[in-house]
Amino acid sequence: MHKYRKTLYENYYSTHSGKTDVAIQQSHFDQQVRYFKWEFGNHLPTNKSIAILDIGCGFGSLIKALNELGYNQTTGIDLSPEQVKMAEHFGVKNIQQADAHDFLQNENAKFDVIFAVDLIEHLSKDELVDFLQRLKSGLKPGGKIILRTPNMDAPLAGVFAFADFTHEVFLNKASAMQLLHSVGFTKVAVSEGIMYNESPIKEFVRKIGWFCTRTWLKAMLFFSARTWDEVVFSPNIVVEGESL
Repeated sequence: MHKYRKTLYENYYSTHSGKTDVAIQQSHFDQQVRYFKWEFGNHLPTNKSIAILDIGCGFGSLIKALNELGYNQTTGIDLSPEQVKMAEHFGVKNIQQADAHDFLQNENAKFDVIFAVDLIEHLSKDELVDFLQRLKSGLKPGGKIILRTPNMDAPLAGVFAFADFTHEVFLNKASAMQLLHSVGFTKVAVSEGIMYNESPIKEFVRKIGWFCTRTWLKAMLFFSARTWDEVVFSPNIVVEGESL
């Protein structure tokens, strides 16, 4: 592991994503659970008994969301002992400290769906290609991966891409599709990540503002003789790759 990764990941929860106040911790966890249900509920198979792995699960909010949606054959792994400890604090089950490389080497560890949310941007290009190939090998026939990562076609993309010192690789829709096809995924889809404000008034204003922003961005592409058909503008993109 690179030295900077060891330094930052050992205390990743408290130095980057963590909150010191217990009430704030619980509120943040609960909000993430709600958002994950909204964001990924429509990306999952209807069969609730499928085996799901969440790599880089953090404090387990995605696993909790999946469980609340009825998916109980879930496993979460994370490099950070601090993150795993927080998952235990929040009562999330079947979370363990593990390296994805070592975990996926187990030939018996096969899954219908593998999540890697806010993770691939932490890898170098060579690491990312190797990681995706390992994810593909960890799928059952017909399984798929679901990724979320910052989108470089978003307005103010740097706000999201460079908010974390450990980020290394950034994608947009075109490069994400190129990458997944290149490593052997036969069906690839890229869609918008969730954008939502829980305050009804703020959400109403946000929707109007986002409509105007998208319209202007499409106009800019038109002015530059480009098409917006293959462009996603949301801060994050959700990337799905299926393996036959």
